[in-house]
Amino acid sequence: MIVLEPPDTTRFADAADRHYRDAQLLREEQRFANADHLAGVAAECALKAILVGHLGGVVRRGRPTHPQHSDSRYGHLPGLWRELGLISSGRTGSTFHQVITGTNPFLRWDVAERYSDGSHIDARRADTHLDEARKILSFHQQAQIYGALP
Repeated sequence: MIVLEPPDTTRFADAADRHYRDAQLLREEQRFANADHLAGVAAECALKAILVGHLGGVVRRGRPTHPQHSDSRYGHLPGLWRELGLISSGRTGSTFHQVITGTNPFLRWDVAERYSDGSHIDARRADTHLDEARKILSFHQQAQIYGALP
């Protein structure tokens, strides 16, 4: 019996845009917990798009990997931020490197909060994460236009 794997539909940049737009709509409706959650997911997807598009990463079975750092998982924030900081040195534009090796704005964000009631997430937190996600998406968009990270 031949088992065929489904086609790989991983498109990190497209997913980042989709999650970010949905996060904005949820924020407008004052649904802060879901807006915050999707802002973090959008940032993750944009960072993975940068990894694959500009830092030498590849996608295998829907997951990003890096040939020189195969031990890294490149999973969720906040850990993803630290992992990209380790491989960005010497490969990227100075602006992106400074951002990714600086303070992680997603230290308090946790993908597992999707299981919470969300009552601890307010407008300020959602707005902060939306703003930070927008910045990361902008880095990716600039890199697409200029062929390299800023």
